[in-house]
Amino acid sequence: MTAPPPRPALDRTQLGALRHALHGATYPARPSQLAAHARARRASEAVVRALAALPDHPLVGPDQVCMTLIGRFAQNECGP
Repeated sequence: MTAPPPRPALDRTQLGALRHALHGATYPARPSQLAAHARARRASEAVVRALAALPDHPLVGPDQVCMTLIGRFAQNECGP
């Protein structure tokens, strides 16, 4: 028996909020930097927590962040 795939940290309905939170961020960036940036942009606590919970390594851009948090189905929707 295989385990079900992990549930995305955010769902598709929060895509706009995530994009707004990441607007103007400088990359590469660590999750703690992205969470601080999102907090400064008055993002929801759910978005801030999700960003802070990402694995601690540099993320190269908003597409990588979006796909990690929301899932592969958002691949073509994560752009600016």
